[in-house]
Amino acid sequence: MENLNWFALRAFWNKTQSLIDQINKAGFKTYYAIRTIDSMEGGNLEYKQEPLMSGLLFVQCTMDWLQNFKQKHINQFMIYTDAATGKPAPIRDSEMDVFIMVTSAQNNDGQQVIEVLEPKPQYAKGDLVRVTQGLYKGATGIVKRIKKDRKLLVSIYGVAVVAISHIPMCYLEKI
Repeated sequence: MENLNWFALRAFWNKTQSLIDQINKAGFKTYYAIRTIDSMEGGNLEYKQEPLMSGLLFVQCTMDWLQNFKQKHINQFMIYTDAATGKPAPIRDSEMDVFIMVTSAQNNDGQQVIEVLEPKPQYAKGDLVRVTQGLYKGATGIVKRIKKDRKLLVSIYGVAVVAISHIPMCYLEKI
């Protein structure tokens, strides 16, 4: 049997949950980043969940299965592909593990402290670091100053970049 790899999909027209259900029913793993936000409604503090990156879905499956699934759902999603081959672009497990860790983590208040950025090649420059302590221990990424604040950028190349703030410098080690 072909190896399982992670792939990124962009769902269209609010088809995300339907696609997740069908992929899970086929026996494959999915990841859809959700964040908790707080808002004041009628004087009461309410917590709501919303997608961190609307429509961006990850699936761990075989390339053949994904290509066949795409043929059955032609207008419901797109697959992030390798520019050179045009085939679905596998995501390394190590990249996906770190991405899931940082997009799933929340601070002590139950709120995520990350922001979503557009994936741009200039984020590949800078120091590569590993977080050695705290909530994001084990995450690796690039340190970048954004809006006068130092952040740790974690990316899946060409698909998504998230920025994490409030990581003390003493928690970072240069790789």
